[in-house]
Formats: sequence, structure tokens, C-alpha cells
Amino acid sequence: MMSSPPGEEDATEGAAVYVDSPSLGWIPCTLLSVSPDGSSASVRPRQDGVPAAPLSVDLSNPLYASGALPRANVHPESGAPVQVADLCDLTYLNEPAILYNLGARHAAGLPYTRTGDIVIAVNPYQWMAELYGDDNKGRYADHYIHSRGGGDDNDRPPPHVYEISAAAYVGLALHAADQSVLVSGESGAGKTETVKIMMNHLAALEGSSSPATSLVVRRVLESNPLLEAFGNARTSSNDNSSRFGKYIQLQFDAEDPYAAQLKGRQVPSCVLAGSRCRTYLLEKGRVAGHDGMERSFHVFYQLLAAPQDFREQVWPEGLRGSHSVPPQTFACLGVPSTDTIEGKADGQHHHVTVGALRLIGVTEDRLVMLYRAICVVLQLSNLVFSPHPDDDDKTHIAPDGLALLSELMGFDTPATVERALTYRTVVTRHERLSVPLGPVAAADVRDAFAKEIYGAAFDWLVGTINGATAAEETYEARGDVEKFGIIGLLDIFGFESFEVNRFEQLCINYANERLQQKFTADTFRSVQHEYESEGIPLGELRYDDNADVLGLIEGRMGLIAILNEECIRPKGNDAIFVSKVYTMNVHDDVGARKKAARGKKTAAVAVPLVKEIAFRELEFGIRHYAGPVRYHAAGFVKKNMDNVPSDLTECAGKCGNALIREELTKKAVAVPARNAPGKPGLNRRKSTLSSPTVWSKFKSQLVELMEGLGKTRSRYVRCVKPNKEKKPRVMDNVSAVEQLRCAGVVAAVTVSRALFPNRLTHEGALDRFSFLGGRAPGGGAHVPEGQSRKNVERLLGVSLRTLETTADDGSVVKAFVCGNSRVYFRHGALEHLESARVDSLGD
Repeated sequence: MMSSPPGEEDATEGAAVYVDSPSLGWIPCTLLSVSPDGSSASVRPRQDGVPAAPLSVDLSNPLYASGALPRANVHPESGAPVQVADLCDLTYLNEPAILYNLGARHAAGLPYTRTGDIVIAVNPYQWMAELYGDDNKGRYADHYIHSRGGGDDNDRPPPHVYEISAAAYVGLALHAADQSVLVSGESGAGKTETVKIMMNHLAALEGSSSPATSLVVRRVLESNPLLEAFGNARTSSNDNSSRFGKYIQLQFDAEDPYAAQLKGRQVPSCVLAGSRCRTYLLEKGRVAGHDGMERSFHVFYQLLAAPQDFREQVWPEGLRGSHSVPPQTFACLGVPSTDTIEGKADGQHHHVTVGALRLIGVTEDRLVMLYRAICVVLQLSNLVFSPHPDDDDKTHIAPDGLALLSELMGFDTPATVERALTYRTVVTRHERLSVPLGPVAAADVRDAFAKEIYGAAFDWLVGTINGATAAEETYEARGDVEKFGIIGLLDIFGFESFEVNRFEQLCINYANERLQQKFTADTFRSVQHEYESEGIPLGELRYDDNADVLGLIEGRMGLIAILNEECIRPKGNDAIFVSKVYTMNVHDDVGARKKAARGKKTAAVAVPLVKEIAFRELEFGIRHYAGPVRYHAAGFVKKNMDNVPSDLTECAGKCGNALIREELTKKAVAVPARNAPGKPGLNRRKSTLSSPTVWSKFKSQLVELMEGLGKTRSRYVRCVKPNKEKKPRVMDNVSAVEQLRCAGVVAAVTVSRALFPNRLTHEGALDRFSFLGGRAPGGGAHVPEGQSRKNVERLLGVSLRTLETTADDGSVVKAFVCGNSRVYFRHGALEHLESARVDSLGD
């Protein structure tokens, strides 16, 4: 049989194993037997400890990559499942072992589990006040900061995101190294809440009595719910889903370690001085429409539920009335399924949002300006388009809705906005022509205008927040600080794979590929550090990265380059884009391969681009690190161009709302017009190339982000959504295991166990295998301090001598390596010992 993957040697009869189950993810079983040729096994499932009828298992299943069933971690005597706080303490570390350990802790009300210096956070779907009180904050501060993690490991607090934030604080304060925490997970997994918990913890670690500094800290903390109001929405999976990614850089006035030492301070002070925020890929399309059970951005519903005096101050003609305005008043909102988010009504959230806006200086006229821009988006959706009575090729807009919009935007006459929405300026060689648009095309232009205005309002808000919180602008002692220390918190969309995956999913998954590359490299460095601290040689440790997938996406002939080329070509379209993707890149034509094999079993081709017989004309597939995804390219070229017609830009330039006027004009200046008069072809190509596409801009943002993260010491929190029903203490194994794959947790395990799949503490090894040296099992539990390592080396040196091999240089390679606190086993070594143990117990 082929060699086993890390942690999976061929199990012996009676061993506790896991078997793949489409409906349950993995199920725990007892191995009864393995066929002589190793192609199948007989197992007995054990669900809730109750044995069931035997099953036959086909070991050619790809999830049993080496033909070996994953081993389960059970107590040697009772056979009960082992549950640990740190996954590194599991003897067998594999996908189902991780899944069941997390499930057991979640059922016990323990949302956090660590694996080395990574924390996995399972959303508990309930607020656990005892975990986040001041006493608990102090507990983690005392252990990780004031005592710097010293003392007995038994005194280490349970896993918590506080240990991540505290470790980042120590790294900045003691080592003057900028830090970052990368929080990932799918919608509903608790990313945003986790970031808020860590922000509050960091703000509390080193307070200040200065009123000015306290105000900055309040602004920093209140900026989060403010961004949620304008950037979050209710989706089918999450009531408060972030529809954008954000990287918050908390800025600290960090004391020089040497100066702190002279003052007798063991830990230099680190005062939160301010913050800066960068956002990514706002889902602007949500303002044009959303699924029935979902909602648009929270701020719309908050405004409609605001007090009467506030609504009439913003827009007396459209929001008047003594009662809240029904959301269905505006076509883009429809009839929402709820008016309560996270236990608070929309009107209550409005009060919090306006309070946060005033805290950052958005008051009076600026407050009205911002909300009127929001109202413009609402009213745009109420415009009714129909064929013009005099010409079917032209569009008529119902006058009542148009008049309200025109007045709201500050135009003297509705004709200005009407013409911008119903005509498109086209440039020929010698002249500019105004081409009328039909009702469908005009509606598309209307939606594009709404998306641009909302995007401009969101960008304006982010810039205003940064102006009110940036330490360079607001910190009272900024003149004395040469450089502010950084602890960055990245809250970004997780890997996505839906029934239909479009341009947005490809952008999101591209970002996750870049982040996964860093995660894998950092995990490799963590393994290096562990081996060095244990005093064992690193050896030839290698790992697979995702450079091939990134090359397919961002290479010279990659997807970005091909799609950008289609945006340049006069008749560029989605079908030709897909055709070129396959023509210009090596791909696995699964259908052709299967046909050529004529029924014979063939291995998959190890290339990231996939083509299936079942793919339709506009579909292509990519093998991502988290699994294969089929993309549907309809609309790729249009979405990538993201250009605002000059007619809309000129209309915005005349708008009475300063936010709309200035932000859209600013964008028009930054992106030269595509339709300037001049020579055909050459001028169009030049102007288009100087207009960055959506993907090119996002790639530039990602490059900047990764360069910034590369200058920090990164830490990780992987968030998991345990079930779709939001029930406490319930785990949907199928969904959870998919998230573990998407989060790269399983890939990280592969790296961490590549050289030594299994490990035990010295005491654990002696306790379990002391009988090999003549004692009864458990007889090695009590040994003098400092003697454990010598005893383990002596015991295993004899017991595993038959597994020793000879290296090319003639040196002997033992089947184990003894570190300072653990013993590390090479492939097959622990299984050899377990087999001997079973034989001994049978005798």
C-alpha cells in the first residue's frame, strides 16, 4: 500500500478510526478487519457510544488518500474520546479528529480551541458574559503580559482570543515589532464580533486618564458599529453580515523598552493612540436588489425608523409622517422579514449610529448631507421607466418620482437627471452623439448611478472616520512620537463556493488564495520554531503551496490579464474570455481524459484549471486550496470595467449635495474618460488602459495589504459557523468540516505533521508504553524530575530498533526523536507501539 499521510498509519484490528459519511461528515468506528489486498475494510460505527451493524468501507475513497482510515484519539483504557484544549496535544491530528474535538468543546460551552498559536473560534450563538468580563481580561493580561507566559503550563488559561490580542500586545511592547491578527471565516461565523472583542481587549490593556486620549479611544471603538451600519446587511446566513472586507490598524504610542527598563517597568507601556481603516470590495450591488429574505444595508432601515424630526430634517418631502416609513415605500428595499437586528430594533440602532457619527465630527449640515445622499439612492430605485409615447427607442420616466429625485439632488429642473439616465454620449471620429436608451438600458444606468453614489458615501465615511481617529491627526502627544506601533486586525470575507459562482466569488477566492499562501508559510515558520525550542533537527521539511493557482489568476497569461484584455477590445465579451482562459493555460480536460481512458481508472491531473464535460459555454473551473469551484463568467467583462458613464459624472458634478458632487467628480478626475474625442482605436485603447479595472484595483490593494502584513508578526483566528439554524451547542459536521478546509486548518496540520505525524509528552509515552520495558501499563507515570527524557530514549530506543533505517551518509535514522518535553514519532512508529500494546493486553 502507499505510504500514509501525516498521522495515518495502517490501523490494527480494534483500533478507533473515522469513516467518511456524506450526511454526517465523519463517523467514529471500530476497525474490524482490512482485506488482504488493502482495498477495503470492515468497521463497526459507534454513534453516541452505541455499536451498530458492521459496514464495508472502500479504501479507494480520495479522502483516504493513502488507503488508511484516519485514527481517532481515545483513552487507552476506557476507549472514550479524548478532548483537548490544544489540538497539538492530540496524538492523531487529522481532519475528523479536529472536527470531533471542536464539536465536543462546542457542546460543552467552550467556543475556543487553540492549535499552537492559532485560535479556532466556534460561534456559540449566545453571549457568554463570564468569558468577556473585566476579571477574565485581567486573567489573560496577567498571564501573557505581566508574567509573559511564564510559569507552569497547567496555569495557562483556557484558549481564548484574548491570548491572541495579549500576545500581539506583548510583541509590540516588548519587541517593538508591528503585529497583525488575521480573522477569517464564512458569513455568520463571528468574524466581526471577534474583531470587536479583541479591539475592546487591546483598548483596555493600557488605559489613559487623559480626556483627549479617552475621546480617541471612544472614536476608535465606536467606528466599528458605524461601519456595520453602512457596510453590513441581513443575509440568509447572518443577521449582521459584513458585505465588505476591512483592515483596521490600531496605532499605539509604544514606550521604548530600554527607557521602560530604566524606570523599573518590566513591560513597556503601549497606549492606544488612534487607528486607520482600509476597506475592500464593498458589495455595492446590494443597493440595486437582494434576495427576498435578505435586506439591503442596515442604514436604510435605520433611517426609515428614525424619529420624525430627524427624517423631516433630512428629506421632508419623502420621509414625512409621525410613524416610521415602511421599507416597501422604496423599491430597492421591498418588504423585509424583520426590523430587529441582534436584539435591537432599527430605530434603536439609528440612535447608536447617529451618536457615533457625531462622535467623529459628522454633525449638523454634514450629517444631513450624508443621509440625503442615502435618500438619493432610495429614490433612484423608485423611478419608473417605460417606452416613450413618441418613440419606442426612447425612455419616459414617471414625472412624480423624477421630480422628487431632482429636488432632493438640488437641481433646478428634472431635465438634468432625466437626460443623464436616458441618454448615452457616444464619441465618433469627429463628433459627440447623444444616443437614446431604451427602458431596460436606462434602468441599468439608474442602478449603476445608485451603486456609485452609495459607494462614494461609504468611501467618504471611511475617510471621515480615519480623519477623526488617525493618531497623526488626533493624538495629543503625537509630536513626541517618531513612529506609531501597529496592531492590525484583518476582518475579511472567507472562501466562497455556491451553486452559481460569479465575478464577486472569484475576487473573494483570489484574496483567500493570497492569504492562504501567507498562512501556510507562517505555519511552516511556526513548526520551525517548535522544533528549535524542542531541540530537535528540522530535517527536510517541505510543504505544498498554492503558487500554481496564484499563477493561473495573476500570471502574465492569467485570468486577470485575459479579462483586462477583453475589457480593452472593442467587442470583448465573456465567451471569448473563457475560451482564451483555456487556450492560453494548461488545463485538466476531465471529459477528454475520461474518454481516452475508456473506462479505466485514471488519476486527476495536478493543474489548477479544470474543464468538465458538464460545463456550459461560460463556465470554467479552478482547483483552489479549499477545493474545486465552478465559475459562471456571465457579466465578467461588464463588472470588471466598472466605469461610470460621463453623462452620470457630469450630472453628479452639478448636484447640490456636496458629498455626491465632490466624491464622484474626484473619481472622474482619477479615472480619465473612455469616450474623449480623438482617433478611433488608438485613443480608446490608451484611455481604457489608463482606467484601472475592478480586478486590477483589487489586485493592487491586495499587493499593498500583503506587503503591509509581511512587515508584521501575524497571528490567526479561524472562525467557524457550527450550524445554519444559529442554535447554541449544536454542530453540523458536514458544514463545519467544509469550513475547516476553507480556512486552511487541515492544510496547516499537514505542514505541522509532515516530518513527525504523531507526538506524545514524555510522561504520556512512559505511561502508555512502559510495559515494553517490563512494567505494567501506567507504570511509568511517576518518575523523578528530569529523568523522563532519558527513560523515554532508553525505552523507545529498544522498542523501535527494528524500524531504524540508514541514511545515504551511513548514519542511523531512528523512528523517533526525543525533544525537551515531547517525543516525536516518524511514520509508522506509533502504530508499531500500539500494535505491541494490543498484543500485550490480549495476552
